[in-house]
Amino acid sequence: MPLPDADKKSPRVYTNLQNLDLDNVTFANIQATGNPIAVEEMNEDEMRRLVLVNLARLVTAGEWTGLLSAGGGGDWNPVISPYDWDGDDDAIRVFALPPFGTVSRNLNETAVQDDEIALFPFIAPTTGTISQVDFFVGGSPASGTGAINVGFYSDEDGLPKTFIGEFVLDCTSVGQVTQTTSSADVDTVLGTQYWVGFYADNVGSTPNFANMDWQDSGAPPTPGTQYGSGGVPTAIFKASAGGNATITDYTTFSPNTNNPINIGVKW
Repeated sequence: MPLPDADKKSPRVYTNLQNLDLDNVTFANIQATGNPIAVEEMNEDEMRRLVLVNLARLVTAGEWTGLLSAGGGGDWNPVISPYDWDGDDDAIRVFALPPFGTVSRNLNETAVQDDEIALFPFIAPTTGTISQVDFFVGGSPASGTGAINVGFYSDEDGLPKTFIGEFVLDCTSVGQVTQTTSSADVDTVLGTQYWVGFYADNVGSTPNFANMDWQDSGAPPTPGTQYGSGGVPTAIFKASAGGNATITDYTTFSPNTNNPINIGVKW
């Protein structure tokens, strides 16, 4: 049945595509058929046919190229303040950035205990290779042991996926700890979501840190409750983790209301 009020003859769209199944029609076929069709009233029927075929192709193939991305309108292009704010390349507190971040900070909070790992998401504020990670070890207990392995992960469908590399930060003394050596290059792209994993490596006397308090400030999309005894999970967590590694089985993880260590990151 033809389109309502349309000429039954299709001089271009159906003529060009009539020997193709919907499974085999590509966006390139649609582009070639539409070029040239002038945008004018006399070509309205052919433009409607072109849209109809393309929608049928998308539904059949489940492939959305050309509808969401060809014109560039489907991409999120965040505009974030320039990285080198005052000329000396300050470390960025990634857990203070939107959309997950909060400006509330607490000192002397436990993050993870020995052989535990907690992972938190963040959005990269710049494109480049991470050159440094730092954090602040608090004064309780007076002397900690072990290290926190700060691992970075790619994201897939809102979950950490592939382990990229890690910075190992010693926890045996109070004060700011800085690490400029990583196990592998950690490259980020502006506006892309990544995850940070905090793994407690041989931490016998559990150190405390300067933390980003996600539980009572209500800044992230999954904040904890400010009043009452419960909190909404802000991380995924695993005991007996064995270290940072590519994650393939999320059934071994559980939601957790830990707060992330207030790390500073340089690119």
